[in-house]
Amino acid sequence: MKGKYVLSYAAETVSEPILWKLVKEYDIRVNILRAEISPGQEGNLLVEFDVEDERKLATAIEWIESIGVGCVNVAKRLSWNEVLCVDCGACSGVCLSGALTLNRSDWKLAVDRDKCTACGLCVVACPFRCFALDFGE
Repeated sequence: MKGKYVLSYAAETVSEPILWKLVKEYDIRVNILRAEISPGQEGNLLVEFDVEDERKLATAIEWIESIGVGCVNVAKRLSWNEVLCVDCGACSGVCLSGALTLNRSDWKLAVDRDKCTACGLCVVACPFRCFALDFGE
């Protein structure tokens, strides 16, 4: 099972070996997709977790949150206002992950949050401001 998560670090947890512990103790394969962290400052880390046992992932997420690090699935971070969307396709043209596609048979936008890497390009590209990424806790 794979999933993308945003880890939100506070200044006091930036230097902790969190990813090492996830690999070593919880048997989770970690792929770092994007990082915005500086030593001594807070930041965000976009990671993909790959695990065979969902219970281990749930236990690991509980541990992450118990040490003061936020852990939220990326699908919960991307919001799309479908009512405002006119299916123009501007967002799909910049979406490198393939999370946003324009179906050519009915010209409707399809959003696959599982493919989203939270790059934010859709937020900038959408002329109607239909997309938002929430990285705050």
